[in-house]
Amino acid sequence: MNWEHDLAGEDQELKQALRHFKTSMDTWSDAAMSRPRMVAKTSVRHSWRRVASWAMGCLLAAGSLAVGVHAIYHGQQMAKLSAQKTAQQAAVEQVASGQETALPASAQAAETASVPETKAVKGNASAQDKDLLASVDRALSRTVPEAMEPLAQLMDDNEAQ
Repeated sequence: MNWEHDLAGEDQELKQALRHFKTSMDTWSDAAMSRPRMVAKTSVRHSWRRVASWAMGCLLAAGSLAVGVHAIYHGQQMAKLSAQKTAQQAAVEQVASGQETALPASAQAAETASVPETKAVKGNASAQDKDLLASVDRALSRTVPEAMEPLAQLMDDNEAQ
């Protein structure tokens, strides 16, 4: 039983060493917790990416709006040009068919309604129709486009020389 007595003494030494270690750790942690600390001041930083993303979003929205407005404006301008071109063509056709004054469509309708139709008026109308068809045939049977006509005339002059 001698060995049990030796183990008991070593147990006492081990227990005492562990007790000293525990008290030194408690003392160290109390000292570490009670000492004054320097706290790093956190500053609020705004990220440039957030600002850039808002700016790009606003730019995209404004660009989309501008493109839409431009498309609407361009469509209106093209409609006005088309109406003007149609009116010019109607005036050219009226001049080509022999009418000297260009009356608005409502005035022409009132004039034709007030005049009774006779054989002479019917004959004049058919002559006007033939003249109108002839002018349309001339306009469609061009050998060169309108924009190229001055150049075509120069070519005709050169061939004659």
